[in-house]
Amino acid sequence: MAAVTEEKIDELLRESMKERGILEAQIDEVDLFPTPEGILTEVVLRDASALDDARQAVEEIESRLGDAHISLLPTIRALWSVDKIERIEVANPPGVPSGLVGVLFKATLKSGSRRQEVWVAVTPSAQQVLRPLATDDLAWLGLINAFLGHRLAIGGPSYWDPIRNQKVELGESEARYLRWRPYEQLRGAVDLVFHSPQRVRGLLQSLDELGEKVPDFRNALPKIPGPRGAYGRGEQLPTSNYELYDMLLACEKDEIAKYYAGKLERAGNDWPELKQEFPKAFVK
Repeated sequence: MAAVTEEKIDELLRESMKERGILEAQIDEVDLFPTPEGILTEVVLRDASALDDARQAVEEIESRLGDAHISLLPTIRALWSVDKIERIEVANPPGVPSGLVGVLFKATLKSGSRRQEVWVAVTPSAQQVLRPLATDDLAWLGLINAFLGHRLAIGGPSYWDPIRNQKVELGESEARYLRWRPYEQLRGAVDLVFHSPQRVRGLLQSLDELGEKVPDFRNALPKIPGPRGAYGRGEQLPTSNYELYDMLLACEKDEIAKYYAGKLERAGNDWPELKQEFPKAFVK
């Protein structure tokens, strides 16, 4: 086999899937990332009904590349959305998996032509965290919808496959994410800072005095507005932006860093005097 590039592997994978009847429209992305252990390979489908065929296609290419001493580390998953959710009020309903404790919900997910029922159990500690938000059944359904959307957005080796694992637990850490919405809070804090040149100047000056690199969002965390929002007696309120940042998914950390960098670049264009005062802040 000739020298194999990432582009060639992508082509081989798509050809193998096409041979098994998978349409290009059913493929969301093929992502390849070389590592010392092998090539992390993530195939994401828009239709879960094609998952088995996609796995066979990847296995075929994995075998062929193995002969050339190229190792694939594959993840094959589908994009899912929430179709409907209902709260289960009866004890021990038919079809519920064993081992679920807490407030119980049943949801139907959809991915292309495939539908999948899943069960969500909200643990007692999570109920305590969510109590200020879960004021009625409609609020509960909104929280479960947000939880499932967040859980299904996680890609890579730690993704959740609702076909193979039809039960999921909403625990305390997941509840704290829903309660405090860390991504929205941090993005809102960035918006507040970049609302006026005076606020941006204050941020740049404080980071400059500390010798911190301005383009690195993590350095800005202690200098932008911190956690906010109403909270009840006895609640464990996040005390710093570092706590909010640690709650984020890896993809959300990338997104908020890019958002901050975009705001910084725009500030330099909108208020050129800032570039003159803090030239190092705008060096990419």
